[in-house]
Parts: sequence; structure tokens; C-alpha cells
Amino acid sequence: MQTFSTGMSNTTRWTGMLALLVCIVAIVVMAGRVTDTVAVPLAGLLLVILSITFALSPLRYEIHGHELVVRRQVGRTTADLRGASVSRDDGAFRGLVRVFGNGGFFAFHGVFYSRRLGFVRVYARNRDHGVVVTLRNGKTWVLSPDEPDRMVAAMRAAAAS
Repeated sequence: MQTFSTGMSNTTRWTGMLALLVCIVAIVVMAGRVTDTVAVPLAGLLLVILSITFALSPLRYEIHGHELVVRRQVGRTTADLRGASVSRDDGAFRGLVRVFGNGGFFAFHGVFYSRRLGFVRVYARNRDHGVVVTLRNGKTWVLSPDEPDRMVAAMRAAAAS
């Protein structure tokens, strides 16, 4: 098994902290309005959204034989690398539009669209090191390991086996 870290970029870190601060301020303001029947459910919804986005954010990537595993804070996602096309692409994050997912609150994950890549699944914490993986089934993933060249070489070896 090979493990590849994915560090959080400063932009992602500050976006997450700013969003967290906004959520805390919103909850405090709503908690001060005890008579408002919407305040408590809305504060609860903000906490649920915060928890889900943190839980789904990628932690690291692992290669087990021919399988790529994206470890999350809670759970994991796997893909078979046999027959996959893997390439480093520093411009992979340019022009991505979020369709459904998280676009910067602790990470970038979910379904995104770009004119160049089409619909992609993104599992990243840093937009500086793009790695594009096109699986045998036609699905495309965009990852961001801290050592992209080393991970590309490991994934190509796993895809060839």
C-alpha cells in the first residue's frame, strides 16, 4: 500500500475558517432570538451542513494493488485503476463549476463541470496540484496530492497491472 497526503491550501483553510465564523455568528444571532421559531431549526441546519462538509472532506489517497482509495474524515471512496488513464494537469481546477458538492469549505469535493474535462468528481484540498484520472468506465476524477508526480507514477503502475 502506498499513501499520498493532500494538504489543505491557505485559500481553502481561510475559506473554511471564514465560513465557520459566519456560521457561528449566525447561530449566536439566531440564538438571541428565542421567540423566533425559525432560529433553532436554522441553527441546527447550519451545524448539520458544517458537519457533513467536514466529514466528506478528503484526508489522503491510498493505492492498494490496483485500487485507488480516497480516505475521508468519515468513510472512503474507491475506484479500480485497471485500464485507467492518469495524468498530471496543473490546470485541472481552472474553469470548474460546482454542480453538487463543496467548493472550498475545508475541501473541494463533489460533482463539478468544466468545458475541457466535462463532468468530474473532485476529491481535493488544494487546487495547485491537479491529477486527472479517467477510469475505465468513463468517469473522471480530479485529485490533488502533495506529491503529484510520485502519485501519477504509482497510479500508472497500478493501472498497468
